Amino acid sequence: MTRSHEMNLLDLCAALGRGVVRVAKALLSALAAMVRISYRYYWLVLIILSLSVAAALYYSRPANRIYRVDALAMINGATHDVVTQAYLQLEEANKSFVHQNLHALLGITPALAKQQSHFAVYNVFDYMADGTADVIDYATQLPLDDTTCVRMPDRLALQFYTKQPDSVPLMQDAILRYLNSQQMIQAPYAQFRTNLEREAKFHHDQIDKLDSLTSVYYFSQSSSSQLAIEQQSLVLGTPKVTLFLDDVLEEMSVLKYTDTRLSYADAPVVLLSPFVVSSTPVNTPLKCSLLALLLGWVLSVLIALCIQHRGQLRLWLQE
Repeated sequence: MTRSHEMNLLDLCAALGRGVVRVAKALLSALAAMVRISYRYYWLVLIILSLSVAAALYYSRPANRIYRVDALAMINGATHDVVTQAYLQLEEANKSFVHQNLHALLGITPALAKQQSHFAVYNVFDYMADGTADVIDYATQLPLDDTTCVRMPDRLALQFYTKQPDSVPLMQDAILRYLNSQQMIQAPYAQFRTNLEREAKFHHDQIDKLDSLTSVYYFSQSSSSQLAIEQQSLVLGTPKVTLFLDDVLEEMSVLKYTDTRLSYADAPVVLLSPFVVSSTPVNTPLKCSLLALLLGWVLSVLIALCIQHRGQLRLWLQE
């Protein structure tokens, strides 16, 4: 019979601690080896680092700065996934191997289309379940099945990168024109608009009916009927029927939301906030230089290792 060894929590913590120590020692040893070989071939390291920083500064020059552009869109009628797929077609069209490229889809010049990139969409979540956008999941880490963090079905965050911030208004009009011209987005919009208008008219009529009913029922009684306040409610006459104030307020609250929603339903896709250009470019000189220094150092160490073991490398290639 085999005896099973049960590990308690203390043994597990000790094993994890030993593993972390071993990994830390291995990383420190590798770092020390890289420092030693960098010192031995310092001339090679300096050359590659200089070239890397020069390339980073050239990439982040003012004429090549890339800016992030964001907007919050509201969807009227179409589903969340349909609009997402339609917008992501712009990123597919931006790739060189796609036949129908970006300038053909948006109706812009090829020169302007070359300045745009990274078309992406992100989910919008409502923590309070009050119809107000609380957070945009740029990291795409929030789960869609979390009942405490519900994805808004009619909101979508749109994003793209541009090298020409002055062209953002033109790109905004082109993107909206492209989305609203899609048949799969246009088709459900007409019915959605009609339903909203019918709902608004219904609630308007309900308020008018309650107002008329209040006037007829309460103020056409005999002079013996009197208004009175009992238990914080306003009642009239012997039946002591409460006035319809709560019903009217409830209908007005629903009507306010419907009218507001209807005011945004001018098109299948509208922007709650226009495209806004970030003040900080994506490829800042400092960020690119630091990344270039790190990559250049690693590359120089690898080249130095190849030079140091060139004899073994030559034998391996000749096998």
